[in-house]
Amino acid sequence: MLKIGLKLWSNNEKYVPHAKRLYRKKIYDYIELYIVPNTYEKHIKMWRNLEIPFIIHCTHFMHGFNLALNKKFQENLKIFAEVKAFCDELKSRYIIIHPGIEGFLENSIEQIKHIEDRRLLVENKPYVSMYGDHCRGSLYEELETIINSCKIGFCLDIPHAFNAAFHIKRDEYEYASRMLALSPEVIHISDGKIAEMHDKHLNIGDGDFDFRRIKKIISVSNAQYLTLETCKNDNELNSFVVDEEKIKDIMGNE
Repeated sequence: MLKIGLKLWSNNEKYVPHAKRLYRKKIYDYIELYIVPNTYEKHIKMWRNLEIPFIIHCTHFMHGFNLALNKKFQENLKIFAEVKAFCDELKSRYIIIHPGIEGFLENSIEQIKHIEDRRLLVENKPYVSMYGDHCRGSLYEELETIINSCKIGFCLDIPHAFNAAFHIKRDEYEYASRMLALSPEVIHISDGKIAEMHDKHLNIGDGDFDFRRIKKIISVSNAQYLTLETCKNDNELNSFVVDEEKIKDIMGNE
């Protein structure tokens, strides 16, 4: 049975008591924690004390981590050291990374090899960032090259795959299905608009994604983890609970 994940950031103090309450009620199975730089010292005890399983999501370009640029190499290493500390302390099985924006795929591969962590999963990206930058790892061929060259795993973000397909004029659902050949171990899901420039991380039912077709994609994968990356519209995570109930109903999870 799929494990359902709650996506939070490492500085999300306001959500902690409600995350603890919902976990005790068995609403979800793990937290996927995005690491904001310089939050370890202040926040690691808070997360450790929850005694909840974690998957770690590495910092991305919005907070200065960009594997596609060689000039960011030293800064990337510094940021990743904190990400690794979170992962070690919280005993995460995986660290999800983005390949970077602009720059060159060769730079991403070289830096991933230098990091050399067996827990790494590379996530597929939308074709363009919300700021209009070209994202590395949006195309199947780039992801295949990264995975084979670096000997790491894969995280399938279905809305990102839809976005890439829209830009390269491919059928969105077929393109996401093709990425199953990369053997995703974690899947990200939200709702969105199938023909928009950027992914929106909408709540389930607020977009036009066909979840019957998405269910088929997820069901034939071997992934064990499904992280909901939907909008949080209140401090008590009530909107997440609604999304989680909808996803479980769609997927047939009890």
